[in-house]
Amino acid sequence: MDLKLLSGHNNIDLRSEKEFQKGTIPGSVNLPILSNDEFENVGKEYKKKGQEAAINLGLQLVKGDLKKKRIDAWKHHLNNNPSCFIFCYRDGLRSKIAQKWLQKENIKVQRIFGGYKNFRSNVIGKHVDTKYDNKKWIIIGGLTGSGKTNLLNQFKEAIDLENLANHRGSAFGKNISPQPSQADFENQLTLKYINHSHSNILLEDESRSIGRLTLPGTWYKKMQTSKLVVLKVSTDARVNNILEEYVLQVLKTSNNVQQLLNQYLFSLEKIKKRLGDKLFKEISNLMIRAFKMDHLESHKKWISKLLIEYYDPMYNYKLKLRKEYVVHTGDDISSINYLKTQKSLGLFS
Repeated sequence: MDLKLLSGHNNIDLRSEKEFQKGTIPGSVNLPILSNDEFENVGKEYKKKGQEAAINLGLQLVKGDLKKKRIDAWKHHLNNNPSCFIFCYRDGLRSKIAQKWLQKENIKVQRIFGGYKNFRSNVIGKHVDTKYDNKKWIIIGGLTGSGKTNLLNQFKEAIDLENLANHRGSAFGKNISPQPSQADFENQLTLKYINHSHSNILLEDESRSIGRLTLPGTWYKKMQTSKLVVLKVSTDARVNNILEEYVLQVLKTSNNVQQLLNQYLFSLEKIKKRLGDKLFKEISNLMIRAFKMDHLESHKKWISKLLIEYYDPMYNYKLKLRKEYVVHTGDDISSINYLKTQKSLGLFS
């Protein structure tokens, strides 16, 4: 299966809504041939009486106006996306039926062989195939709040893992919109890599987990043994960066102070064991006071304590384990110039 060929076609996923939510081919639209309840009933019939009985039940459930409504939805999408494919889960039974229905409407469409299951198998295979690791990676590291994402996004060679994961990486990095499923994250990441036209890539230094999502083992392993550019930014600058991104920008959008406070207190609770009772109480009290006072300097106090006493020691310890891979340390301007120099020498992209 050519994964690259499948991307960018806005394919039609014929599976039920629940199946789609667990993972799909990136860019696909969910136009089910069977709804959740219909699919569940057909599945039960298949287990009891076999395939033929299941097909007959499905045809009884989807007929008349309901059948026409679903075919019309496919026709509308195909008119706007004539190069797209249709697919279901595995053997193509649902996509075969949909294809026949469309043929009766004089519409031709190709099915994806092996369906979503085959696609997922190919994605997973890319993470164990050594050919998948044929690019050189440079990792942008640095203490929390250093501005790694901003630096990363100045280069077209970058792949923004946090953007794909819809999470900002830290315990406090949850966004309003939900993260994708683990399968969707891996699918998007794999296609992003395959479609990446540069011989090298830039990635932000991440832990194995980004929110509730986990980086594939080969990805994380290679990140830990790739060249590392470390951003060195003052504590004051980092505190201001965190304040802007995690407090001011969020409140500009939602303006719900109590909701944001509750979210951050919940996030703080999740790392309570690692903080210890004393530090946990100190930070939570400072946080509550800052949100109630709505005072910038008060916010800086809890942010500063969290950085200096929790995040910084943790990252510095991990950095020592990878010191042999550090190729440059400096501020954002210095680091950008270093990367541009690497490009000009042909050592990077």
